[in-house]
Amino acid sequence: MQGFSALFQPGNIGKLRLENRLIMNAMGTVLVDGEGNVTERMFDYYRARARGGVGLIVTQCALVSADATPPFTWAMYDDKFTPGLSRLVEVIHEQGAKVSVQLMHYGLLLIFGGFIPEGMSIKVPSITSWLVGDKPYEEMGEADIERYLEDFAQAARRAKEAGADAVELHACHGCLVSTFLSPVTNHRTDQYGGSVENRTRFARRILERIKQKAGKDFPVVVKLNGSDDIEGGITIDEVVRQAAILEEAGADAISISSGLEFWTSLSIPCYAYPEGPMVPLAEKVKQAVRVPVIAAGKIGPELAEQIIRNGKIDFIGMGRPLLADPELPNKLREGRREDVCCCVYCNNCIRVEPGQGSCSVNPSLYREGKYPFPPAESPKRVMVVGGGIAGMQAAVLMAQRGHQVSLYEKSAELGGQWNIAAAQPGKEGYAAFTDYLRRSLDRCGVPVTLGIDVTKERVLEMKPDAVVVATGAVPRGLNIPGASSNHVVQANDVIMGKAETKGSVVVIGGRFIGMEVALWLAEQGKEVSLVTLAGLGENGSKLEGMTYRTLARRLIELRVPLYVHTAALEITQSSVVIGWGAEVFSLPAATVILAVGAQSDNKLAQELDGVIPEIYTIGDCVSPGDAAAAIYQAARMAAKI
Repeated sequence: MQGFSALFQPGNIGKLRLENRLIMNAMGTVLVDGEGNVTERMFDYYRARARGGVGLIVTQCALVSADATPPFTWAMYDDKFTPGLSRLVEVIHEQGAKVSVQLMHYGLLLIFGGFIPEGMSIKVPSITSWLVGDKPYEEMGEADIERYLEDFAQAARRAKEAGADAVELHACHGCLVSTFLSPVTNHRTDQYGGSVENRTRFARRILERIKQKAGKDFPVVVKLNGSDDIEGGITIDEVVRQAAILEEAGADAISISSGLEFWTSLSIPCYAYPEGPMVPLAEKVKQAVRVPVIAAGKIGPELAEQIIRNGKIDFIGMGRPLLADPELPNKLREGRREDVCCCVYCNNCIRVEPGQGSCSVNPSLYREGKYPFPPAESPKRVMVVGGGIAGMQAAVLMAQRGHQVSLYEKSAELGGQWNIAAAQPGKEGYAAFTDYLRRSLDRCGVPVTLGIDVTKERVLEMKPDAVVVATGAVPRGLNIPGASSNHVVQANDVIMGKAETKGSVVVIGGRFIGMEVALWLAEQGKEVSLVTLAGLGENGSKLEGMTYRTLARRLIELRVPLYVHTAALEITQSSVVIGWGAEVFSLPAATVILAVGAQSDNKLAQELDGVIPEIYTIGDCVSPGDAAAAIYQAARMAAKI
């Protein structure tokens, strides 16, 4: 086990015996159909994680009430859904893992997710200032509470009848149960509001009702916020008391998360957070209860081993790392730590749409049934030009299929634009993915040539059967007066240490890279402003919400002036002239940083068009986008060549 022996000791949740201390956390997939039923793609997804060696899989949330079931979410409010769950349980059990079904009512998350069906009123614990807009809110009465108690209990009964080993009560992040627990969202004056005991009463009664319907020995885990991460919200002292109350009511384990999803970003911590930000909260709960405690949230293998070995936590909940590499548990157990494809916590996986989804490091996510690719019927000599992550991934997958692949990169190192991301504070984990791909190239026997600017003539000299062009993109300039001045630099060059910043700084461009470089400079104590023509974080579509909130919140905390929906009109030697509506004014600027996107470098592809029989273009040289899109393009191309 080479350093991870504690993670692979068995453990118990109630009477449920688990083979190791690794639990796959519940994560939404949108792999169900439009009627709330399981699908073959859902089976493929969970089969891969169960086969990977995790001890327990907590399914994506199963919604317990018919009045709160958005499209393409998994339903468990009727017996008609039991056969599908039974088949899912069977799929997971066949691979040796145990199954816990997460039970949930969306509550306020319906409102902030924009999921309210027309004509439906939304039941809430109480009418508070949190209820924005003109939505049809309705404070829950006793009859509503009784109905939801029964909904949770019946869903748990169905889970047990389907063969599930446990259920998890989702009581965090701003869902219905969570809003009863939190003083921010619960202003009731009856037995369900006020004191910690009263605010915990709804969750406690759900737990008691589940035990009545499913049996007192049927394990129930309760997932709580360790903190609401907002002023006036749940504090860890209150959570400790809530956990003790729920333990007394029959909870077999307590799982700790944090944050109200419609306000904070702590519930799914991105790369900008330190590792394990919620572990201290879980440790405090562990000190107060006798039942096992599960910690989660950006916990890597080494930290996981450490906190289990030290006895501070009983189980580790992992989510995104198991999306990045379903085989992570097996690899750790077998002493193959270097073979793990590490999650970079970019949160691309959160941006899911019905039947779709993406991961920046794993192109097979949500497409598990199509992987691994079959051997090539007619192996070819393939030349890959460009050693960024798209080119590297394509080379690996084609070599695995049996093609004779060679890779060429014009710079002195592999990684391309990904290296710029890896150079930013908080993104040190990005370099691990480049190393992973480099080792994969070595294992597949792909020869790599660095420092070669491949030309049309060199390609003709090599005479490949096919060429894959992955030449990436170059930073875009700005077409305004003064944009070519010496004190105007690209964000990429600042991050890589190729350009210095002096005096007051104006960053033009509010996408991720603009926000990140502005934050980085502000944290160094530099005077910096950010100007963006779009809204902050917009790039055609809005950035992933959790990461956006993390960056925006930090920029605001550091008092960085943010000029949104504002045009940069001119750059002078000492200022940037900006316009907002009819107003025009100047910002002092000794340095101006451009972060306005990129443009494709597809010159080689154009030159080879009509000259080489098979030419494929992938990644940013097709259209500048994110890493997940580039990786998926690489995989899709590798499958058909």
